[in-house]
Amino acid sequence: MITQIRGVLRSVQEETLTLGVEPFELEVMIPEHTRRQIQGKVGETVTLHTTFYIEGQAMGGRLTPRLVGFMSTIDREFFDTFCSVDGVGMKKALRAMVRPVREIARTIQEQDVKTLATFPGIGEATAERIVAKLRRKVGIYALIVNADGTTSAPAPSNGEAAHAQPDVVSDAYAMLLAVGHSEMQARAAIDRVLAGRKKYKSVSDLIEAIYQQEKP
Repeated sequence: MITQIRGVLRSVQEETLTLGVEPFELEVMIPEHTRRQIQGKVGETVTLHTTFYIEGQAMGGRLTPRLVGFMSTIDREFFDTFCSVDGVGMKKALRAMVRPVREIARTIQEQDVKTLATFPGIGEATAERIVAKLRRKVGIYALIVNADGTTSAPAPSNGEAAHAQPDVVSDAYAMLLAVGHSEMQARAAIDRVLAGRKKYKSVSDLIEAIYQQEKP
């Protein structure tokens, strides 16, 4: 599995880019949002976080290897999650990723089927399946820190003791760090949620509660 490549950006097309990794030139498929991020870097050395797919039918069809690239490991992880929905394959997921992962995740988290259905290749029926399957799985992506490094994490609270199992808290803490929160921000977000009386039995429940408190 090729998980990261680094080379000189030779060209950027609508759905792919060409990366020079001597002595090779590699074609890498990219989502629209990544294209917009990288199109001004032709001639520069760039690093892509990649995943590998085999396109085609195993029985009697042509199998074509495809390398798919993203600007961060978080984007790559979200893409893999997105592809897990029935009817959302590699190409459809790439076409649909026209906005930052944080915004797409929030659209799913809010169960905004109407907006999700406007993304390229995603109709209303597919949007409903995405929301049904992923609403409780994308909360951590909705909490990605803004591009400028800011976050809307709430201030620390001196409330009651934590109402969650230690492993749930530690896993949620690690996930918040992974999407760009500082240690202080992650602790503050968790402390605020755990100050109430509700008990959290899973990481997804705790992450969703944090997201709900961060909403404007």
